[in-house]
Amino acid sequence: MKDILISATRLKKELITLLICFLIGFVANIGSIIYYKSDATEIITSLPYVLVFMLAIYFLWSLLRMIKWVIFNFRRK
Repeated sequence: MKDILISATRLKKELITLLICFLIGFVANIGSIIYYKSDATEIITSLPYVLVFMLAIYFLWSLLRMIKWVIFNFRRK
């Protein structure tokens, strides 16, 4: 079976992308807390929802990258 190698630069890019997705979800959470005038404890208690939102954003971003990759690879051939 063939081993899959992920370069350090690729891993770093993916981790930065995941961190950006988390920050988008966290800022959206803080914005909703401010908008609805909720308690500040909502920042911590709604962290699982932020993580789910982060994964959804990351999944959509990955899907868009795969679609772009398919389009550009078929265009070359």
